[in-house]
Amino acid sequence: MPRWALPLLVSLALVVGLAAWYQATRTPAGGDPPGPGPTTARVQAETEPLLKDWPHDQLTLVLSGEQHGYLEPCGCSETQSGGYSRRADLLRQMSQRGFHPVALDLGGLVRRRREQSRLKYQAMLAALGEMAYVAVGIGPEDLALGADFLLSQGTAAETDAVDAVDDILDAEKPRAPSESTRPPLLGANVRLFDSDDLPGAPIASRLVKANRHTIGITAILDPVLGKSLEATGALDDVTIRPPQDVLPEVIDSLIDRGATFLVLLSHAPLENSIELARRFPRFNLVVSAGGPEDPLTNNPRQVGNTTVLSVGQKGKYAGVVGIGPPGKQPSVRFELVNLDDQRFTDHPKMTQVMKTYQQTLEQLDLAAAMLPLDTSGNRRFIGSEQCGQCHTKALAKWKKTPHADAFESLLRGRKGQEHNWVPRTFDAECLACHVTGWEPQEVLPFKSGFVDRNTSAHLLGNGCENCHGPGDRHVELIEAGQLEQALLEVRVTLEQARRKTCIACHDLDNSPKFDFETYWPRIAHPGRD
Repeated sequence: MPRWALPLLVSLALVVGLAAWYQATRTPAGGDPPGPGPTTARVQAETEPLLKDWPHDQLTLVLSGEQHGYLEPCGCSETQSGGYSRRADLLRQMSQRGFHPVALDLGGLVRRRREQSRLKYQAMLAALGEMAYVAVGIGPEDLALGADFLLSQGTAAETDAVDAVDDILDAEKPRAPSESTRPPLLGANVRLFDSDDLPGAPIASRLVKANRHTIGITAILDPVLGKSLEATGALDDVTIRPPQDVLPEVIDSLIDRGATFLVLLSHAPLENSIELARRFPRFNLVVSAGGPEDPLTNNPRQVGNTTVLSVGQKGKYAGVVGIGPPGKQPSVRFELVNLDDQRFTDHPKMTQVMKTYQQTLEQLDLAAAMLPLDTSGNRRFIGSEQCGQCHTKALAKWKKTPHADAFESLLRGRKGQEHNWVPRTFDAECLACHVTGWEPQEVLPFKSGFVDRNTSAHLLGNGCENCHGPGDRHVELIEAGQLEQALLEVRVTLEQARRKTCIACHDLDNSPKFDFETYWPRIAHPGRD
């Protein structure tokens, strides 16, 4: 070997060694160097078998949260991910493969603060009960529904150890209605009506026995998330204590009662959850809110021996955590499962939940009772047929588009889902874009807008006035001979349509593949006749 080669080889070995050391010890964003409990994080690919190579005899957790009202897949596109029905199918598939999943939810089930939101919360909590969820945290959206309402939804579940239910989603073993129980609400730092022992109030913690582990579960709501609710009065009967004031006692209690694996459901900004993991290192797992809608990078993070992870928003994903046998530091592995329409299908029990929810909306007719918004200048909607008395070609074009058929689509269902579709014709959140005279983003009707099929048949479908505005003033000006002013009344430029009008309904949730340049030619109606 030449004399000059030896120093070169030594230098190369030193560089390789330093690179290996850096890779092994580098700190993930927001976290600490990995601890002795190895964590394997990956996103479940749609083409791969579900939980490939996972041992069935390990403790397996299924995690969700920040549903934000999306009982169905995010938006009304059949290609969107998520929905309770597909999540139930994930749990069913896992059970069939021999897993015994234990399901936990962070909370944040709903989005708005309305009577329909309360009905949806009840439906979603019942659905989580059907899926054998053992605990549900409380998010600020849930708290906004009112302390008295939350008290009515809580259960008197004991905090003593219980066994996880395995066959709860077996369609061949339907349960009697009395057996359908809601999961307990957890909120260690949330106090209602200044009392610690009200029946139905959020409980501080729960133990669940599964796969040689006794899981100790607690949940907190970060006070910073409650600040926006103070002005609404939603916190008048609620006290949110600092998490650091309550968690030491809760942790000690769980360990004293035999917990071998500690889980914190942290409804908090991600950076605050990371700080809680540092402050309370006895937690094995912290499931945090406040992450991105699609948490595909830097997830999970390792903070000492604690794994901190997030599962996204709107229920598009389910986080699945595999935990090794009890020991000094159980190993943790994590997969984020995309609830797509290729691997997962509708579960009949969730279809029944949706049916019951929609039937309740119909019986109460909440959409018709909503307080309407004023229109600009107190103008009134007149319906597309009246527009078509003058604009005959535009009306003929509209009738050939899906806009004209929008209301009927709520009866028939999405393409490919007609066989088990539940009609949504009394659901305000659907009507807002499928009838004429509603504000889609606020999900509220305008005065003189659609009320119901009997009194507002002329406003069925997504009609002319949803883009051009209420038409009565336009007609009055035409009849008065003020043609130019009448045209200005309803004029919408192509740029206005591109920038604002269309995306009121064709937003990222409801129409993720929307492209104005592609869609516009399908509905273009030039001319005035």
